[in-house]
Amino acid sequence: MHTDADTMPGLSGTEAVRLLEEHGPNELPRSRPPTVLARAVRQLADPLSILLLIAGLVTLVVLAEVPEGVAILAILLVNVVIGVSQEVKADQAVHALRTLTAPMAKVRRDGVTRRLPAAEVVPGDLVEVAAGDRVPADARLLRASALAVDEAVLTGESQSADKRAGGETGPGTPLGDRDGELFSGTLVVRGSGVALVERTGAETEMGRIAGALEGGSKGPLEADLAQASRRIGLLALAAGVVMVLMGLTRVVRGEAALLDIVLAGVALAIAAVPESLAAAVTTALALGSQRMAGLGVIVRRLSAIEALGATTVVASDKTGTLTTGRLTVVDRVEVPGADLWRAALRCNDARDGLGDAVDVALRAAAEEHGVRPAAGEERLASRPFDAETRSMAVVTEGPVLTVKGAPEVVLARCVPGERTRRLAEAVGDLTGKGLRVLALAEGDTGDLDAGDLRPLGLVGLRDEIRPSALRAVADCRSAGIRVMMVTGDHGDTARAVADEVGIEPGPVVTGASLDAAGDGDGRAALLRGATVLARVDPSTKLDLVRTLRAHGEVVTMTGDGVNDAPALRHADVGVAMAGEEGTDVAREAAAVVVTNGELGTIVTGIREGRRLHHNVASMIGYLLTGNLAEIILVLAGLVLWPELVVPLLPVHLLWINLALDGIPAIALGVDRPAGDPLALRPRHDGLLSGTVIRRVAVRSSIVALLVIAAVEAARRMGWNEEQVRTQAVLALVMARLTLAYVVRARRWTFEPGWWHGRALLAAVAVTALLQVLVTLVPALGAPLALVPLPAAGWGTALAAAVLTPLLCDLARRPGGRAPA
Repeated sequence: MHTDADTMPGLSGTEAVRLLEEHGPNELPRSRPPTVLARAVRQLADPLSILLLIAGLVTLVVLAEVPEGVAILAILLVNVVIGVSQEVKADQAVHALRTLTAPMAKVRRDGVTRRLPAAEVVPGDLVEVAAGDRVPADARLLRASALAVDEAVLTGESQSADKRAGGETGPGTPLGDRDGELFSGTLVVRGSGVALVERTGAETEMGRIAGALEGGSKGPLEADLAQASRRIGLLALAAGVVMVLMGLTRVVRGEAALLDIVLAGVALAIAAVPESLAAAVTTALALGSQRMAGLGVIVRRLSAIEALGATTVVASDKTGTLTTGRLTVVDRVEVPGADLWRAALRCNDARDGLGDAVDVALRAAAEEHGVRPAAGEERLASRPFDAETRSMAVVTEGPVLTVKGAPEVVLARCVPGERTRRLAEAVGDLTGKGLRVLALAEGDTGDLDAGDLRPLGLVGLRDEIRPSALRAVADCRSAGIRVMMVTGDHGDTARAVADEVGIEPGPVVTGASLDAAGDGDGRAALLRGATVLARVDPSTKLDLVRTLRAHGEVVTMTGDGVNDAPALRHADVGVAMAGEEGTDVAREAAAVVVTNGELGTIVTGIREGRRLHHNVASMIGYLLTGNLAEIILVLAGLVLWPELVVPLLPVHLLWINLALDGIPAIALGVDRPAGDPLALRPRHDGLLSGTVIRRVAVRSSIVALLVIAAVEAARRMGWNEEQVRTQAVLALVMARLTLAYVVRARRWTFEPGWWHGRALLAAVAVTALLQVLVTLVPALGAPLALVPLPAAGWGTALAAAVLTPLLCDLARRPGGRAPA
């Protein structure tokens, strides 16, 4: 029933600006981010940083080795600065993503309803809500039509609360009994309404419990990386202990000081641990998510990027994803004497060009036929369209019941006869043209569930194919990704659209065929083999996700409605649409939000996800291979070169750790290798699978053996200890720099396009230049215990750099392609 709320103009723009300045943004209070000092203390509290601090202080104070001690402490300071900088950048990225995914509200101002960020809602605003919306602020209901709200986040009640205009309000009444009030953060699950905002931001009921909503947990990828870093750290610490135990034999013989051996063991443990791994990966994912946001793919959880790249099945909606979502009436079958367009206006919620796409199209068609809403046809009762009943019903004065919906639903409620039979036969003709078909009927009753209605006719609507959909489906097929279409439309309509966009031929599975198959293996077999699911209810999406995942598929599921939320939550990647039809609850359940709803944009996200998956795998392989090579080199040197005491000094290991685990690793994370990333097939056995570990072991052995050979050559030429150690550092650095190209190669290191990726080229060049400077310039090399080398030393180091990719390529298994 229309009330004064439908004609109220709402606030003026000027008044809204004044109130926003007075009350502030409509946002929940957030805890302040840590200060720079607090972040630095947290970095220093890391066990490995503590070890590094102890090593520096002992070297500086106890051993009085000022240059070496200062160098160790300087490296610690640089590590802390980098760590704090990465934390700040990550917080900024999260803030940017939060801004991009901010909820929207339908607000009436100056007599016009528009969508605004919920943060701009002020007390006194008129807000309109409908099923799927999140209530933007605490508000008093002025009009409600079959309105029900899920208030579990506030009351703990799983049952939705019915709402009515003029119901109970006010702080003196328990929350669960305030049926005339809407609360910020709750979800509208049925019906529609208009409400007057009374409280925003921290003043809302949700604002009172905002503190309990702070915080979050790491995603699966971050947790896996943290666990892997801990395990690698334990191995590195064990290597340090082994080094100390081996060195004790020299201490006993008087060939070395105990403190020197202990410091070397501590330094090896610190240098061998890829402590920057988790931070570097998170930084790469955050930067990738920002780049994806610029392409229309907003990643709400960073760990979803890897899953997006690993997708094997895309279960896509038809309307708005494969098609434009803008419907146009192009055909109709009308019963003689029936007033089809008048009925289409009665059973219609569109207003001022806003509303459901079907309602907007029907209203436009009626107006084209010269039909306008009749005066005095006031709505007495209504039941909005929902996915389960697949129909909408309205009672107007008379009383007259008008029903609009799926032909099989509406015609089943009509009086059997020739007219009903002819309309049922005509459905197939319209759906065969790829049209979406609706039936309309009416009856002289006020009962929303009445039968024996008079059939009025059918309306055929066309939803044009998106130009990008054909390319997107073709890209998916070439990338080994199966596209399935899931829709509530008629099977013939769905198949026609699927054929037009290029979805592979296959059976059309309908809700009826699934029901007939039961809940066992037959149902699962139908879901697994389908390419088109039609006339299915929203719960089928959840069944589809569970079935596909149970059979090893990585599923990306699209959706925009309230009933899509469970499937979006349970999919490997839930993708919500951020268009006009997208609901807040769908966006909250999803890991990814696509701003324009196109399948082509989703494929862009998959492309970026595969590139980032490749980069993360490359980064892990690079760090683990280099650090394991250091362990092998140092432990082997204790046996092979007794005159050196330790083959690499602590400051050498720390310098290598800073120079090579920093710039090149980050560059690998943002690398853009040549070719289409969709051609990169992601691994499904984990980033630290047995295959990856074996490859790391082989490559680290190659690097260590090349450096050992370089050191042996220096010893045979009679160089002193400082020169021999400098040779070891130079050869190790140069070999690890070319190793960066080995781990990122799809097949062979120097395959066509290897030079692509400016970030990696720049990182390798900068790191090589730094190493050259500290080796050639005595003033720069002295703090790092490095000295200039004869020409032969440079030639040996260059040979190690060249042989590293050649030998690693020879060690590749035939057909091997995954980076690591």
